[in-house]
Amino acid sequence: MNQSFFPDAEDFAGDCTRYITELFSVTNLDVRPGTVDWNPPYLNMELVGEDAAAIFGRYGEYLDSLQYLVNQAFAKRYGREKRLILDAGGYRERRAQTLRKLALDLAAQVKSLGQEAELDPLPPQERRIIHNTLADDPEVTTYSEGMEPNRYVVITPRIG
Repeated sequence: MNQSFFPDAEDFAGDCTRYITELFSVTNLDVRPGTVDWNPPYLNMELVGEDAAAIFGRYGEYLDSLQYLVNQAFAKRYGREKRLILDAGGYRERRAQTLRKLALDLAAQVKSLGQEAELDPLPPQERRIIHNTLADDPEVTTYSEGMEPNRYVVITPRIG
């Protein structure tokens, strides 16, 4: 872990691990923290166990809710700029690949038709994937509109 960036990274990781362990200890689910990887400002944690795949929810909504709960629990102590990102069964990477492909497909459509395209509402980390995927494309630009939880990305032709 990069201690110079975040001196209490080990404390944050330990607290998140204990919190999730205690949370699932009162359920009948076999879910527990697995690997932890620090990529400032994010602490990435893989959830493992026989029931880990069951906590995705539709489009990762249960995973996002658990992640939100843990981040809220420690926001006052560690600050809001340090965030826990939860994954289970490689869901986040598969979702990121799907979103990158969607962004490229929609960008091609925007270039072809000359009309903007709106995506369905997405959580912040997923909107960021769309923005980053198209950031270097000289023919389109992206921006977000709306209010949480209905905030969405718009892909539009770049003018001039």
